[in-house]
Amino acid sequence: MPIAVLAEPPEWLPAGITLPEPHEVLMDQKIGSNTYLLQISVETDPTPLLADWQMALAAAGYDLNDSMMFDGRLLFSSTEVESGQIAVQSLDEAEFMIQIDMTMASD
Repeated sequence: MPIAVLAEPPEWLPAGITLPEPHEVLMDQKIGSNTYLLQISVETDPTPLLADWQMALAAAGYDLNDSMMFDGRLLFSSTEVESGQIAVQSLDEAEFMIQIDMTMASD
């Protein structure tokens, strides 16, 4: 059940990561003191966007691990981000979910 449509992306979302329109927010929360989770649903398969997101993250200086791209997951990190991932999965025949989660590095 969607909870909202984001007017603006969360502040913690890496620069250059644009969310497809239209989308509906399934979950947007902070877990503990340094982990963030965003889940959105979209009607069009967003898998082709992984390449765009990969280029945006690389341009922003993130370290990338594309070893899970076959499974619809792009992993990334930086000095500020201990670990992060963008994952795409099918919810049913007409709906897909994008999950972006990041654990920020401790100070």
